[in-house]
Amino acid sequence: MANLDPYVISMLSHKLGTDVTTPAGATQLSHDIESVTGEHLGRNTVKRLTGIIPYENNPRRATLEILANYLGFESWALLSAYINDRVSQFGNEPFLSLNDVADGKKVRIEWQPDRKIVMQHRGEGRFEVISSENSKLKAGDILEQASASQGFPLLVKSVIRGGKNLGTYTAAAEFGVSKLSVSDE
Repeated sequence: MANLDPYVISMLSHKLGTDVTTPAGATQLSHDIESVTGEHLGRNTVKRLTGIIPYENNPRRATLEILANYLGFESWALLSAYINDRVSQFGNEPFLSLNDVADGKKVRIEWQPDRKIVMQHRGEGRFEVISSENSKLKAGDILEQASASQGFPLLVKSVIRGGKNLGTYTAAAEFGVSKLSVSDE
């Protein structure tokens, strides 16, 4: 696990109120973690965890514990259980790991103001954007390693357009995804 689970990245972005997969966002997160927890995580550590800086090693347990505490969990084990079960102490949360969507299924995502995309799973965690309304994504874009949760931003590790990797993409950073559904059509 060189990089954090996309859902954890989404949770960090939501708590901070900005995209943590940018250099500026990673620096802000580093400062906010120290402010909230009293523990220091350097900005380069945050950049490695969020995939800004390539890194193949697993993070230290102490680093994961700091992140869990920052997100309001008593331990990394509890945060991991929350992610694995997709259940919070307040009930089920509408989380959708796009990696769990079956091949050929379509995913519709909406966010404010009046943004909509429909994408289809093409296998191996890759989604092709079928239609896009008022979004920077375009029909034909390929999205890799994406996660979405109602109320949280849509986070995409890589957007491929015309064979070129455009990098990471975040949608609905301010208010989160408003609607999320999976269908056969």
